[in-house]
This record gives sequence, structure tokens and C-alpha cells, in this order.
Amino acid sequence: MSQTLKDLQDLVLSYPKLKARIESRDNPKAETTKALKNLDEIRADFSSTVIKTFEKVLDATLSQLYDGINLNATEVDFPKLVKENCVVLVPNHQSHADYVAINYKVFKQFGFNLFVAGGNNLNIFPIGTLFRKCGCFFIRRSFQNDALYKLTLEAYLFSLLYERKPIEFFFEGGRSRSGKLLPPRYGLYQMLIEAHMALPDKQRVPLVFLPVSIAHEYVPEQKSLTSELQGKKKKKESTRQLFGLFKLLAYQFGNVHINFGKPVKPDMSKTDLKQLTQDLAFECFRQVGNRMVVTPTSLLALIMLDEPAGALKWNDILASARQLTAFAERFSIPLTPSLASDELEDSLGRAMDILISHKKIDVIGQSQRGGHVFYAINGEARPEILYFKNTILHHFLVPWTINSAWMNLFNGSVQTVDDLKKLFLIKRDQLKHEFYLPTVKEFFKKTFDVLYYCIGREIKSLDECIDLSHRELYAILSKIGLLARSCNYLYEGYYVSALTLKLLHDEKPAGVKIDDYLKRVKTVFLKEMELAKVVKFPESDSEPLMRNSLKYFTQQGLIETQEGLIKVIKPEELDRLIDTYETELSEQWRFQLKASIN
Repeated sequence: MSQTLKDLQDLVLSYPKLKARIESRDNPKAETTKALKNLDEIRADFSSTVIKTFEKVLDATLSQLYDGINLNATEVDFPKLVKENCVVLVPNHQSHADYVAINYKVFKQFGFNLFVAGGNNLNIFPIGTLFRKCGCFFIRRSFQNDALYKLTLEAYLFSLLYERKPIEFFFEGGRSRSGKLLPPRYGLYQMLIEAHMALPDKQRVPLVFLPVSIAHEYVPEQKSLTSELQGKKKKKESTRQLFGLFKLLAYQFGNVHINFGKPVKPDMSKTDLKQLTQDLAFECFRQVGNRMVVTPTSLLALIMLDEPAGALKWNDILASARQLTAFAERFSIPLTPSLASDELEDSLGRAMDILISHKKIDVIGQSQRGGHVFYAINGEARPEILYFKNTILHHFLVPWTINSAWMNLFNGSVQTVDDLKKLFLIKRDQLKHEFYLPTVKEFFKKTFDVLYYCIGREIKSLDECIDLSHRELYAILSKIGLLARSCNYLYEGYYVSALTLKLLHDEKPAGVKIDDYLKRVKTVFLKEMELAKVVKFPESDSEPLMRNSLKYFTQQGLIETQEGLIKVIKPEELDRLIDTYETELSEQWRFQLKASIN
């Protein structure tokens, strides 16, 4: 028997925390009316008729847009999981199409409809009504100052858990503009834990969170996401904007890849709710990151973006792809099936065709020798292509760090074990402001695993790294040298930020406002790009990157923010850091050239 609206209202109002709030008010009846009004704003209005009709529409439409929507659920018996637990799916968020892709595949493959938390920015006619009928419930973007709304939302989650409805929410809180995974938001995690604790004993089955990794080979709203990343104001969703999406039917977006991880159960024995929530959120986050699949598009982006101005022949791209997929297979980095098989060249070719059709890749002609076609990223499209590189870059951070360390070994900057350890920790400290990283112990363990892969003998300590022969060092470069510049755009961004802070400190030692810093940093970046001595990657200019650099410099004690002003407090150390950046970035190009000649 389906639940009536009156049943839902009674169940929501029975939630202990909401009930206590209402009963404590001077006018409980008015408070109840407000709570029910909140509920009406939030709740889904599921219709099996609508979702079955929508399924048929999607059967016809999605095949026109995508080569395929692939769901990999081999690590979990999903129907059994739902039958025996309160299940909450926690995917990352790349596109508005995520709502459709995940729910469509789960309904198609398992027959379950999901109750999905969506931002109320999507509650626009007619898509808001359609989404509600398919199980979406809408949440305000901000409600910190509205205790009754928060309790009503928590009570609605309680009702879904009570009815054992599978729930889904995007743990990042919004779409990633950069392609990197965003840190998890804790709010819904904590609400679900508290709501589950309030279930009657006879209704309480285990609460389980299912990490879900979703990767698009091409994101429909790619251009607008990149514009927002570069500081342009986000356009509010509207009906007019919605109907503009029909233009997308003229495009192709490749495949969507959805990977289910292993179920995560919160440790209810922990008494500290805040710590319990954070541990749960980051365990799910790590699983999502570990299962982010390398797609043909992201692989092309990783290879081609490391050529800041040049062009690549197809055979060179293909050779690099084979080397990188071999590395991925060795270290259990997930690949799309087409990359892990004899289909590699065809799948890369398909991805290249899509990027060319979207005018992101230029076919710049033929060489005079042998008639080889060259491919280069359209200069204006580099920030968009960077999005795809960023979705997988966290898988390759250790090889980049090793390459940087080896360059310093070759040029004599690193001579002792302490020097080498310090270098690794400095690199890790900087990268952790861009990506969620493994612990220091795990970081070094993976370093030794990569070295074993490269030279064929076990390395157990940094002391052994110092004693590597030149032959072994070159063997390492030949195996992972492709990744030597993979994080350089980040390094360049921090260099530009440091230069800007130095210039502003010389002019205004008392400090500057963040807006003045952001304006000046663009000017410095353009000048450095024109010089092309140190800064070579256009994608080094990004507002989030510059803001992250400020967090790093603050952590290092070089700057502080007081009363809204950024102030340099250790100018001499900032100068030394600038020199370090400049030396390493400049020498790396010479080092790579020398290595390629040898």
C-alpha cells in the first residue's frame, strides 16, 4: 500500500527532535503549520507511472547523446544491500546529467527508484515537477539560520529511512568546476546518522553508505563550468536555459562511467558525533577517488596538456597512452574497459573525434615528412580540457613527485636522505591543498612501490634512494617520465601567486584586500606568460588555484590575514620560495630535454 500524504506528514511530525521543537513553542499549531509548509517545499512526489514513462523517453534520448551509460556494480550485491539495510548512495558530482544517469541505470538495471537530494535551484518549471515525480526532493542551498527548516529536512530523511527508501546525495555539495574531487560536506551525513538513531527498534536495520564514482567522457555544460572557474558569475538555472539544452541533441558526449564502491557502515560505537561524521565522509570520499576511472578523454588530456605550445603526432599520443595504461594496470588505477584491451586505439580515436567536433582539439595540418597529422589543443580550450585531466590527476601524484626529486638528485640540490625526505614532504604539503592525499606513511610506501616497478628491485627506505645508480635513475625516468610535467601548472600557479604577494608587499606592506590580490595576480600571470621563461601553461591562471596557494602560504607562516587584509609576514622566506620555484621550473625543462636526448 502506497504512503499517503497524511501518512508522510504524521511520520515526519513524529520525529523526536522536530516534535520536541514544536511542543516547546508558544504556539505549537503555528509551528506545525510552518513545518508542514517546509515539508511540502522539500518532499518528493513519486509517481511510478511518470518514472516508467520517463524511462521510455530516456531510452530514446540518451542513445542519441551518449555512446553508452555504463554501471559497474561488481563489488556489491545491490538488491540484497537494499533489502537488508538503509542504503544511501554518495556520488561525486560532475554534471546535471548525473541525476539522470545514475537514477536511470539503477532503475533500469535493478528496478529501484532512488530518492535524490537536489538543490532547489533545479526546482524550476517543468523540470522540477518531473524530478519530484521521479523521486527528487529539493533542499535550500543555505538554511543555517532556520532551525525549523533543518529539523523538518532531518525529519523527512527520517521518514525515508523508516520506509527503507534508497537515498542519494552528492557529497561535494555541488558540481566540481575544476574536475578535482571537492572535500565532502558533512551536513547530510550527520542528519542521516541522527535520523537513523531515532528509528524505532523494529524499523532499525543497519545504515550503509555506498560510494559512487561517476566520470563523463565529455560534460555537457563544460564551457559554463570553466567560465565559473575563471571567476565569471554562475548563471541561475531557468526554464529558458533548460530548453536551450535541446541544442545538445546535435552533439555527442561519449560514455558515462558509474562505479559502485564497497559499502561503508558508520562506526556507531563512536560517541563523538562530529568525528564519526567526518571519518565516514572521508572514507566514502577516498573510495570515490580510488574508483575514479581513467577515460579515453581524461587520458588524452593528461598526455596533451603536458605540451604547453607544441603539437603531437597520433603515434606519439598512442605510445604515451600505452605507457600510462600499463602503469595504471600495474597499480590498480581503474580504466574504462576500452582502455584495458585491444580497443585502446579505437577508443582514443573516438574521444579525439568528439573533442575535434567540439572544437577543443585542432588538426593543424600535415608534416612534410611522411604525411603525419598533428593534433594540438585549441589554446582557448585548455582550461576546459584541464577539467578532464584533473579528474584523474590524483592517481599520478606520486610519480610526479618522484620525477621532481630525481631531477634534484641529478643537479645536486638533494644530497642527503634528510634533503630527500624534506623535498617529498614539501611537495606533499603543497599538493594537499589541491587533492586529498594518502597519509605520509602511505605516500612513501607508494613511492617505493613505484620505484620497484621502474627498476625491478625492492626499495625499502629513502637511504636506498640516495644510492641509486645513474642507470637506475634513467630507468625511472623512462618509465614515469611522461608524468614529469603533470603537476607543473599547479607549481606555476603558486609561483605567480608568490610573485604577486612580493610585489604587493613592496607597495603596501600593511596588506591588501583579496580582490586587489586577485586583480594583480592576473596581470602578473600575463606578464610571466609573455616572458615564457618560467610560466608556460595557460591553465596556471585559475582563481581557485590562487586561493589555494594563499592557504598554503598561510600554513607555511609566510602570510597572514587580519581584518580582511593579506599581509606578508616573512618576506625573506617568500623570496627564497620564489627562487626555489623559479629554479625548479626552469631547470625541469632543461632536464627533460637532456633526458630525451640521452
